[in-house]
Amino acid sequence: MKKIVTFLTCLLLIGSVAKAQNFDAGGSVINPSTITAFDLFNIGQSQAILSTARSAALAGAMTSLGADPSTMSINPAGMGMYRHNEVAFTPMMGFARAKNGNASSFESNSKNRFGISNFSMVARLRESGTGVTAINMGLAYNRLADFNYQTSFANVGQPYNNSIADVFAGMLHSGGISRDYLKGNYNGFGEFMWERIDPTYWGAVLGYKTGLINAQDTNWKRDMIAPDATVDGYNTIESQGSLGEWVWSLGMNFGSKFYLGFSLSASLLNREVHTYYGEGYRYSSEPEIDYRMDYFNYDQISKMKGTGINFKIGAIYRPIENLRIGVAFHTPTYYNVTYSYSAGMTSRVKALNNVDDYTTDSNGYIDPPFSERTIELIDDGDYSWRFTTPMRLMVGVSYTVAKQFILSVDYQRDFNTTMRMKNSPYGALYKDYIKHNFKGSNALRVGTEWRFIPQMAVRMGYSVSGSGVADKNAIYSSPVIYNTQYMTSGLGIALSKHFSIDVAYIYSSSHLTPYKAFYGYDNSLDYAAPTVNSTINRHTAMLTFAIHF
Repeated sequence: MKKIVTFLTCLLLIGSVAKAQNFDAGGSVINPSTITAFDLFNIGQSQAILSTARSAALAGAMTSLGADPSTMSINPAGMGMYRHNEVAFTPMMGFARAKNGNASSFESNSKNRFGISNFSMVARLRESGTGVTAINMGLAYNRLADFNYQTSFANVGQPYNNSIADVFAGMLHSGGISRDYLKGNYNGFGEFMWERIDPTYWGAVLGYKTGLINAQDTNWKRDMIAPDATVDGYNTIESQGSLGEWVWSLGMNFGSKFYLGFSLSASLLNREVHTYYGEGYRYSSEPEIDYRMDYFNYDQISKMKGTGINFKIGAIYRPIENLRIGVAFHTPTYYNVTYSYSAGMTSRVKALNNVDDYTTDSNGYIDPPFSERTIELIDDGDYSWRFTTPMRLMVGVSYTVAKQFILSVDYQRDFNTTMRMKNSPYGALYKDYIKHNFKGSNALRVGTEWRFIPQMAVRMGYSVSGSGVADKNAIYSSPVIYNTQYMTSGLGIALSKHFSIDVAYIYSSSHLTPYKAFYGYDNSLDYAAPTVNSTINRHTAMLTFAIHF
């Protein structure tokens, strides 16, 4: 259950909203302490291209096709096309590479990951020559999205007002948080009471406790970083995890002309993000200040784990032998999510005039260095996050030529403005924000399959997903994917009557909206890190083993 201390945090947040309106702060380094509307959007962008190697090789164009476990998560009517029982298993290997425009490199921009994309079982429950020709039931785990990537960049040689320290100062000033309050915010055991501080300000408070900023009353400013300092900023975002679903599906075949299917799905969300930001300071000459900060390191960890439930219904019609028309509708996924967050900061400071009588080493540096870590904020139980992702409509058409060549085309519409925050520990609803910053998005998928001999199929595909944000050039509080293209290929090999192997290769390129590590502004102040434009390229290999009986 949620600790009572977080309820006090909620009250502080509600009381500070009006004050914080005068200073707008955000960015990829500022926002990890909470779930934003953009997190909801990213979670809702499931990738129908994953699951099995056949589905992947056809770029996910499976709405009018069938007899594949991926159809349980795309169009369950395809389950009605199975003519045998089946057990399938699909391991995958992903290689993600990030590009960050003109930003200098810092750490690695790559991340590799092994995972399970599909495990499924299909059973034929009924066979008949009339009426309902067949009823098939399936149970599967299908992977819907891959969150694994790492992006890292450096902004070297920035002017002094491109420091996150000034944003921290503006946040504490606008929030009405004084130094005297922070100095008195300790319990009887000498422990700082983080639970009494709105988590939005935790980074700024860490900045105070490690020397980035100081204040007289609420007039926060820098006093260990000289005004003529040159700022080198370093940022790394490491994301890991996936979105998958356990799906139970039922498909019916009516005379091999009409197929109807239903799926009930339990989604499993697991995402962990490590956000690092650090600054180093260079001085042309020894500054006339008591303490000189050389650098600081800021680490944040956020974890999102939860379950969701949705329902899918679909149909496929064959007006003539070679033509199939499919349609499917996916309800919103209703999520219940536990969210946790913690952060830590260290800094290295040299005492030029040790007026506070710190212990220093032989080189004059304060020893041990300033270091502080927050408690772990956990939103769970009755205080967990509850939200819904967009509902989805899918339409597909496929045509078979001489029982050897298949062309399949899919269209998908995501109704992104139907996202909703149902419950938040902080009372955030986002409804109006979603309405003005998101729009419906479209995806087009094309897949081909050529079976030049009965035992082998060659497959290729292409898919493009359009923007779901109202303005893809706007700088939002955190980056979101606005366009993804996939190019796919694969082979299907029937080794025997009872055993087959499918292989697939996927290349994808996802473009993110421009973003900043941090920004903060009001009527008179404007602080911001340089804008970054990132692209995440992925290479994915998949292998499906299937037993038919």
